[in-house]
Amino acid sequence: MKFRQLPALAIASLTLAACSEPSLPTSTLAPSAPSTIVNGTYTGSSFSSVGALLFDFDKNGVINGDDLFCSGSLISPTVFLTAAHCVASSDTPPGSQWYVSFAPDLYANDIEVIRADAYYYDPQYGHDQANLHDLAVIILPANSTRGLTPYSLPTRGELDRLSAKGGLKDAIFYNVGYGTSATRSGKPRFPYDGRRYVSESEFMALRPYWLGLLMNTHATGLGGDCYGDSGGPKLLESNPGVVYATVTTGDANCRATSWDYRTDTDAARAFLGRFVTLP
Repeated sequence: MKFRQLPALAIASLTLAACSEPSLPTSTLAPSAPSTIVNGTYTGSSFSSVGALLFDFDKNGVINGDDLFCSGSLISPTVFLTAAHCVASSDTPPGSQWYVSFAPDLYANDIEVIRADAYYYDPQYGHDQANLHDLAVIILPANSTRGLTPYSLPTRGELDRLSAKGGLKDAIFYNVGYGTSATRSGKPRFPYDGRRYVSESEFMALRPYWLGLLMNTHATGLGGDCYGDSGGPKLLESNPGVVYATVTTGDANCRATSWDYRTDTDAARAFLGRFVTLP
């Protein structure tokens, strides 16, 4: 498979923050560069309600894989969930025009691209490193996602209840997104081909606002996520219709851990409840 490298401007747009410490995420800004699902497989038509968040970097009006900014998931016919750090970047000033595509290959001919009506991010984003409030929604036109089945959100404290019952001990989560891949050893490289991929990661830890997953493929034999997958969903293998968290941050080389912002907390629900009906 021939891989492209992400455009320099696209990479620069996400190189604004330090990566997290191994234990808990500490940065209030974006991860350090865009990349794809690690050790994953091309989804094809599967996971069709996971989409790409696009921004016309080069102002040429041609919206395709060159314009990838982040990933995300459809949670209602008109609401696309992603991360706040994706839309609050210094490279995208307030009022920027966003686009979403659910095409499995962003470089395919004549892909469908949806021009967003509006976007909102949690107004508390970035004020508390322990709780980043790293959520945003992209509002899409009515009928623009016809034929797609939106994902559900979890009930309040659902991950806590699962953990208390031992339900997360051996849990596997799906990572789905459009970012780049990451080399497993040697000098870090982040190849990119504009396709939607899925991988699996083992559960590592649960924190009040964070879901931690293991990404060391040498140890687990599985995979993870990387830059450009920001905002993408974490789906429990045993219940893949629910977005339990969104990609937030991880180690710089995408080789060890991923920390993802939970959607089942009161903080997350306070924001998301403004746009969708919560379970």
